Amino acid sequence: MTLFESRLLAEGLRAIEGESPTLSTCITENNGSGFETLLLDRAKLHDKKLQISIRFTHFKKITKNLYTLLALLLFMLGTLGVKTILFSEQSTEINFFWAFSLFFVPNVFMLLVWLFVFFKENLVQNSSLARFSLAIIKQFEHRFNSGLTEQKNYGLLFHCYFDLHFSKPLGRYQLSKLTHLLWLSYFIGATLMSVVMLATHQVDFIWQTSILSSDSFQTLTQLLAYLPQKLGFPVPSMLQIQQSHLGVESIMDAENRRLAWSSLLISSLFLYGLLPRLLLFLLLSKQLKRKMQRYRLDLSSLYYVQLRQLLKPNKTTLGIIDADATSEGIKKESHLPDPAHKVTALPENYYPIAIELSSRQFSLAEKHLQQYNIDAGLSLINVCDYQRQQQLLAGLKNSQSRTVCLYVSLERLPDRGLKRFISQLTSLPNKQFQLLLLIEKQQSKQRDSDWYQLASEVGIKLDNILHIEVKESKNE
Repeated sequence: MTLFESRLLAEGLRAIEGESPTLSTCITENNGSGFETLLLDRAKLHDKKLQISIRFTHFKKITKNLYTLLALLLFMLGTLGVKTILFSEQSTEINFFWAFSLFFVPNVFMLLVWLFVFFKENLVQNSSLARFSLAIIKQFEHRFNSGLTEQKNYGLLFHCYFDLHFSKPLGRYQLSKLTHLLWLSYFIGATLMSVVMLATHQVDFIWQTSILSSDSFQTLTQLLAYLPQKLGFPVPSMLQIQQSHLGVESIMDAENRRLAWSSLLISSLFLYGLLPRLLLFLLLSKQLKRKMQRYRLDLSSLYYVQLRQLLKPNKTTLGIIDADATSEGIKKESHLPDPAHKVTALPENYYPIAIELSSRQFSLAEKHLQQYNIDAGLSLINVCDYQRQQQLLAGLKNSQSRTVCLYVSLERLPDRGLKRFISQLTSLPNKQFQLLLLIEKQQSKQRDSDWYQLASEVGIKLDNILHIEVKESKNE
């Protein structure tokens, strides 16, 4: 199973569980493993019972079959289009530019539409399209594999699979690949049928105009013929172009003229229709594979933030010490990490910063810092205004500390101003950052996700986030 398939499996388990992890989190413990490794192992463990990967393999097979069916339909449409439009039995003459327009104007128009949609990522996020696709696939399932759609979690897993493959970040590449595949099939059918029909039918190519000059058509023909001529295809000469005007009586060199125009039509279908779509199809297929390899789970989402606390907890508890520090019971309420492991929370050569903390929160941050403060002269800085922010940025540029510890309150809603300031900090070179969240009272689960989202956006590793829960003393 590839890494992408493993991550897809984790997303499938997420779809089944909903907003919060509800299934067992008992996995073989490996303290050296990262959070993502643990959640992927958990997904594989539950896959044995839920058969998520089997469903996804089934959806992949169905999608491939539908792609093949659509490609065959467009291939047939291309062949029928050539036969019906260009080779009707009532006429042995073909208006070359009318035939060229029928094939290439829709192609160019749809190419422009594709470019617009491709660079507008939000346009491919359409839940109604997912429901429509699910309805179509269910019809196939009812006919060929009845009963499968009624199985548990079928709809949830299909929507999960569809959203991942046909919404961002993969959607525009997946849909682009399908679009170019269909047009490629269409032009393959049109090109092959043109070769067959021109090999078995005798037709004369002409051109005509009512409002345009003859020179315009002659110039356009030469432009179209430039690339085929460079590649060795026979193309009409200037004399043959003039003799092909409707109304010009000429029986000289008719066979060579038909060969030249036929060659131009076939080479145009190949060079201006089939070949560009083939190149785009191969390019988008390669880009899709690369995007799949680079696909990352959104570990800052509410579901994964909750799952992190179950698989790889990043919390420590800070007990508030009363004035009566001699009370043994109070001392036992301080659940700080063992001194031997303090360096894992705050490494050596660190620079502590408090961001817009109240007096009480600042005092709590200092208490936590005192447990790790190797340098007795190191003091915590509380940044509360723009001037202090600029002074801090200037000081950090000259600081030898490699790790910056940011104390913030979970009660604080991360806004644009805070994000802008932390982004300025994380943009400093040769610095690592840890985010320490002070938790005085229970907050909504979404607030945790908001802070993880901010950390992800400003470049702080999610593994470098530590929750500091404040426990009130009973004697307080």
